[in-house]
Amino acid sequence: MGTIMQRQKKDGATSFTAVIRKKKGGKVALTLAETFKNKTAAERWIRKTERALSEKGALDRAVAARHRKTWADVICEYCDASPEGFGKTKAANLAYLQRLDFGKLAVEETDDHDFFRLAQDLLNGVQAPPSDSEADCPEHYVLKPRKPQTVNSYMATLRTVVCYGGPISRVDMPIGAFEIAMRTLKHQRMIGRSATRNRRPSLDELDRLLTYFLDRYRADGRRVPMHKIIGGAITLAHRQEALCSLPWEDVNEEKARITIRNMKHPRETQGNDVETWVTEEGMKIINSMPRDHDRVFAFNPDSVSRLFTDACKVLGIEDLHFHDLRHEAVSRFFEIGLGGGSRDIIMKYTGHSPDGSLSRYIHVEQVGDKYADWKWWPILFAPL
Repeated sequence: MGTIMQRQKKDGATSFTAVIRKKKGGKVALTLAETFKNKTAAERWIRKTERALSEKGALDRAVAARHRKTWADVICEYCDASPEGFGKTKAANLAYLQRLDFGKLAVEETDDHDFFRLAQDLLNGVQAPPSDSEADCPEHYVLKPRKPQTVNSYMATLRTVVCYGGPISRVDMPIGAFEIAMRTLKHQRMIGRSATRNRRPSLDELDRLLTYFLDRYRADGRRVPMHKIIGGAITLAHRQEALCSLPWEDVNEEKARITIRNMKHPRETQGNDVETWVTEEGMKIINSMPRDHDRVFAFNPDSVSRLFTDACKVLGIEDLHFHDLRHEAVSRFFEIGLGGGSRDIIMKYTGHSPDGSLSRYIHVEQVGDKYADWKWWPILFAPL
């Protein structure tokens, strides 16, 4: 019969760890342990597990399974084998997959239905245990349904492990089963590409946003100068992560160039350092920032996104994301005929590669510059 150990957590809560040990030939051949919030659940798990192990051949199968690598194991080894690491999204996706029940499955026993069920659970909003055990609570597991494009992101990340993790972990990857599941998921429209956005802010919306943020900054200089960051976004055409990580040492004022480190890329984000050209307005905004920090816009990118979203809610501006400012910047470059309107030259400013996704950002609405004689230029160019 298994044993139950009671432990006291830092927050005062009590946990119960159920342990089952099975011997074979006088030696412990299998040890299983699970932690629960109450003693009743721990006792129920022991009874269920003991009953399953009592079946003929069950102990031998369980012992063999303990020596097989799980998806959590191979994901860990895949990450450890990468000399340069991964981008934020891929790293987060891999860590999340490890914490799901899927992470406990033995790789060699995984079939197409297991992959299908993983995507189904993700779509339905099944939540993995939090990375911080102290944050574990019943409310955490409330279903939070995901969109097909979000599920597709997780499955695309897992595909890299399925395709390339076998030699690293010395296991035979079920590549065929994975591809069969993916075909079914696409057919059922449970996964899909993100819809192309064409949302651009109007001058009125930008006026309201900039007025809101400037008033707040003037009232308290300790606030994030969001008016400057918005100005940087619509003149430099880069994501908030790139803007907020730009160091002064990567600014070449003489040539009007900046270097974006680890520029986001579908396959090679880490080490993808790209030198981009800078518009005259963009360089003026960069030079208006104080040099009391090693970065030009020394702010947390997540905070920037949250502040922008919160402001839109307060101002009643619907369906506008900070990333839409990148769409605005790229579209404006074409509208004003930057570099003679040459696509190749505009890519020098945006950092896109010839086979990249520049077209997703082009939503031309007019000929000419809607920012001509814009009243906000003097404010945005003024020293902070």
